[in-house]
Amino acid sequence: MSSALAIDRWQFAFTVTFHYIFPQITMGLALLILILKTLALRTGDERYNRAARFWLRIFGISFALGVVTGIPMEFQFGTNWAQFSRAVGGVIGQTLAMEGVFAFFLESSFLGLLL
Repeated sequence: MSSALAIDRWQFAFTVTFHYIFPQITMGLALLILILKTLALRTGDERYNRAARFWLRIFGISFALGVVTGIPMEFQFGTNWAQFSRAVGGVIGQTLAMEGVFAFFLESSFLGLLL
């Protein structure tokens, strides 16, 4: 294996591994923030509101990092794994589309409603 190909694949492995963390964090935080904001509105306790604001900052950072790592990951499937993508593109394409719909659109919708 050429050294450039090995470097490309290592970089892809880092991107995928790093990206894998962020959709789960943001989807879990969306539920936590919703619960904290509901408790803040129902009880009037400022502690819940402060906690929601804190976790909202973490949500925003995690969402941004997920987008920043997710977009290059999509392109890397075609550039670093062209033969693989050609052979199993139907299966891989479907899972990437599901990740985009379930993670990105769900997170974006939550962020839009929140703002």
